[in-house]
Amino acid sequence: MNETARKSFSYDTHKILHVSMIAIVMIGSIVGNSIICFLLVRFKTLRTVPNILIVNLAVIDILNAVTNMPLMIMWYIYQVPYLKGRAISWFIVTWYVLFMYLTVFNLTVLTMDRFGAIVHGIHYHSWKTINKAKAAVFFVWISSAAYTYGMFTLGLDIDLGDAPVLLYRIHYLKKFGRHFIIPGYVVPFTIMVVMGVTIWRTVHNHSRRISAYSSTGKQTKNDVKTAKTIGLTVVAFFCMGVLPMLLHNISKVHGSWPHFLAFFLNHLNSMANPIIYSLKTPRFRKAFILFLKEPLGKSQPLMASKNRMDLNSTTRNLSSKVDMFHTQISSV
Repeated sequence: MNETARKSFSYDTHKILHVSMIAIVMIGSIVGNSIICFLLVRFKTLRTVPNILIVNLAVIDILNAVTNMPLMIMWYIYQVPYLKGRAISWFIVTWYVLFMYLTVFNLTVLTMDRFGAIVHGIHYHSWKTINKAKAAVFFVWISSAAYTYGMFTLGLDIDLGDAPVLLYRIHYLKKFGRHFIIPGYVVPFTIMVVMGVTIWRTVHNHSRRISAYSSTGKQTKNDVKTAKTIGLTVVAFFCMGVLPMLLHNISKVHGSWPHFLAFFLNHLNSMANPIIYSLKTPRFRKAFILFLKEPLGKSQPLMASKNRMDLNSTTRNLSSKVDMFHTQISSV
């Protein structure tokens, strides 16, 4: 009797801890990514091509937090009785997978943007526009939806009756899911790695040739900083996407810690992205500070570097002296 009570208490404790972890990530994801979106709406200077793609990733993370995370608490942790059956299981699993591919495809487009900016330089900068960035966002959503729901048409004939969502998910993975991992995951990450290596080689080869004080040098330096931030985002997603696959292969027991962590790490990535942006992107930090001071104002964050500000100050002083000299000449 006491042994049964101990097991029940331990099981309930694990459930509470699992729910608490998901709730923290859900709140952090919604708050952090909402701030990223608010900053883009508030500040025109942030509306660049890479930032449009970053905000799209933030929107994806917000939707993932408000839909998939509560659903995970219900179907995975508490296994509520009404979340079962063919139709509901198909919807929940496809919705979960959709956001996985939305993230992968959006990160691929972000890497391609940095590849064009650094490897092709001025040619790419003269070609890219905000409208093309919006078209890329539309392409990410359409291609992800087509890939996900095209894949899951193969699971429409799977009928396990009133089986829970987890059992349907296992059957989907066995029947067709594994065959779509290579083109859906491995191919995009291979593209990102190849482009990342090319970007690194380009920066390494040209860093000594371009002056850091020239306009081209400043643009290249900014592009490299953005590329590093996006690179960290890709690495974070890679770690939180590949490791769960390994954990799934190690642990088959539903509710065990390795099995739970496989799902949890995928959601944790949604909260990690705003942290990366805040730590690695001075523009977002300055904009956030100004947003706290003037949430409804019209001022824009000053992004000029110290050298540039010193140069502007020197220019203003020189202009002032020239004006005084002209005044003195005129008075004579």
